[in-house]
Amino acid sequence: MSKTTTERLQDAALARFAVQGFDATTMNEIAADVGIKKPSVYAHFRNKDELFMSLIPLMIESELAHARSVFQGGEAIRAQLLAYFHGIQERFDGSPQVRFWMRILFSPPVHLYEQVMQPMHIFMDDLEDIIRQAVGNSPLALAPLEVETQVIACMAMIESLQSELLFGGARKYRRRLTAIWTVFEAALAHPD
Repeated sequence: MSKTTTERLQDAALARFAVQGFDATTMNEIAADVGIKKPSVYAHFRNKDELFMSLIPLMIESELAHARSVFQGGEAIRAQLLAYFHGIQERFDGSPQVRFWMRILFSPPVHLYEQVMQPMHIFMDDLEDIIRQAVGNSPLALAPLEVETQVIACMAMIESLQSELLFGGARKYRRRLTAIWTVFEAALAHPD
């Protein structure tokens, strides 16, 4: 099934915002990427702000679906956590959607900050709930650290890894991932 013009505009905007950022992207570029004239864009979105904001629910839905697919709980929880952490870079490298997502998490357009952050806070709570359920339904529920402490630590690790990748690059991200995973594993080790 072919995409609607609205969906094609969202795809084009997302790709541009992911690479150029919000401020450097023009409606002319987005229209040209879709193969329409700039005035035609306004039949779908009042302005660039509205187009940008239309992407947030799509990204939230996509990111939560990804988290649900990775975090299943059970015996493989450690592998699931590590896969999610490794996936931060893999998905960032392979997907304009994920690059867009991470950039807006850390640096939304200033004039849209409140509008962006409101659904982001809900997203973070939902992601935390997904991780809480997976950890709670796994052997980690019996670890020396309480489930809630583990969940909050996982959220901190995710945010730390995302910011290191975005601002420090892939090499520093891998270095940080190795360090935090080593500490996390040590914290979860059962006493002899």
